[in-house]
Formats: sequence, structure tokens, C-alpha cells
Amino acid sequence: MRNKVMFAARRKHKMDKLLLEIKVKQERMIQIGLSKGFNNPETIEASQSLDVLILQYQIHKEKLDKSWDIKESLLRIRDQFSKASIQSLLASLLR
Repeated sequence: MRNKVMFAARRKHKMDKLLLEIKVKQERMIQIGLSKGFNNPETIEASQSLDVLILQYQIHKEKLDKSWDIKESLLRIRDQFSKASIQSLLASLLR
């Protein structure tokens, strides 16, 4: 469990880093576009580079969301099992 938490923390750190890179790349692309034109090859290259960063971020986010969905599902199952066990135990004691 501890390894999974650490893995999720590293993934979150990576996502934060990617967000910063996306913002920097976006600002740079806008600067290039305003100074050289939006059809300039340098602007287009910056845009494509930005697309790659955004895709990487989306992939990391999807994996993080899935890991949290699995964790929540397991916690719900554990809670249901615990409730059922307690109810069964109480019922057997009351007989």
C-alpha cells in the first residue's frame, strides 16, 4: 500500500511539473506567434511541442484517476464486507 501511495505522489509531482512546462511552452508559443505570425514554422513547431506535453499530461492524469477509482472501489468493498460481517456476527450472537 505504501508503494502505491508513493507511486501516486510521484505521478502527481510529474503532473505538476508537466503543467508548469505546458504553461511556459504556451507563453513561448504565443510570443513567437505574435512576433513572427501564427503560420510561421517556428510557431507551428512550438504548437506541436505543446501538443506533446498536453498529451503526456492527459496520459498521466488518466492513470492517476484510474488508480484512485480502483482504490475507492476497494475501500467500498472493504466497507461493505465489514458491515456485512458485523451484521452477521450480531445476528449470530442474538440467536
